[in-house]
Amino acid sequence: MKINPKQAQIAAIAALFAAPVAVAWLMFAGQSGGGYIAGAHGVLADPPVPLGNMELPAGGDAGTEARLAGRWSLLYLHQGACGQACEGALARMRQVRLALGKDAGRLQRVFVPLDPGNDNRGLMRDFPGMAIVPDGAPGRAAVLRNIGQRQPGEVLLVDPLGNLVLSYPPEANADGLFRDAKHLLKLSKIG
Repeated sequence: MKINPKQAQIAAIAALFAAPVAVAWLMFAGQSGGGYIAGAHGVLADPPVPLGNMELPAGGDAGTEARLAGRWSLLYLHQGACGQACEGALARMRQVRLALGKDAGRLQRVFVPLDPGNDNRGLMRDFPGMAIVPDGAPGRAAVLRNIGQRQPGEVLLVDPLGNLVLSYPPEANADGLFRDAKHLLKLSKIG
């Protein structure tokens, strides 16, 4: 069987365009759980962890809705007084939210103290719009129980159904968090 040089050229050109599509499909199909957030920068909760619902103080990014469920949320877990590392993390969360542009209103920032009794009212002045969960907030105890063993300084990305989707260690950079949030908001029709 003799191969026609013109046919070989056409086959080579077709392979040149088909190869990247085939590689991308194989990479996507190889991700665990279907990979709808393949390549995430945070640690994927597989399966997502239902946290429950928690009332938030009105007037933050959540406006009058003031609940954890219903919007995408960035939860910052903290223990003790908020020092330099804490304030840096809260500033990164604010930057991530603002960088989302027109989708910024779909994401709320929530400060969750892990220990009761700390006075974090100064954060309201320094980080306006961020909800600070008070000690006795309805649903707070259940959310803290459902998040499991987490270290102070972690940031959790929670979907509008109240499920923990991704978590970020204290030293995580804002760029990865921004990319994940932007990708999920683009895919999501809720929240």
